[in-house]
Amino acid sequence: MYDIAKRIKEIDGQYFTFYSYEKKRYEIHHRGQIGNTLALVVPYDKLDGRTLVLVQKSRRERMDEFLRETEKENEILRKKKVWETVKDIERATERAFSSSV
Repeated sequence: MYDIAKRIKEIDGQYFTFYSYEKKRYEIHHRGQIGNTLALVVPYDKLDGRTLVLVQKSRRERMDEFLRETEKENEILRKKKVWETVKDIERATERAFSSSV
């Protein structure tokens, strides 16, 4: 783990890393959060440098920037999906008309 848990704690001493055997995932928790300590779910199967970047990006101080980046990425994915759907419809229409002739 390259001391990733220790390096996460260096970002903020209230962070702690948890592996949920039930959900089979790593979770980053923050003791300072009110209610639930879960700060984020690690989307990778191991702790590595990507996890550090994710923790740094998701910090409250960077939340507005993080949300803008996420929205931008989501918009790109939405446009890609629309484009793929249009192409699928074009191919289906082409097949339908070519088989009826």
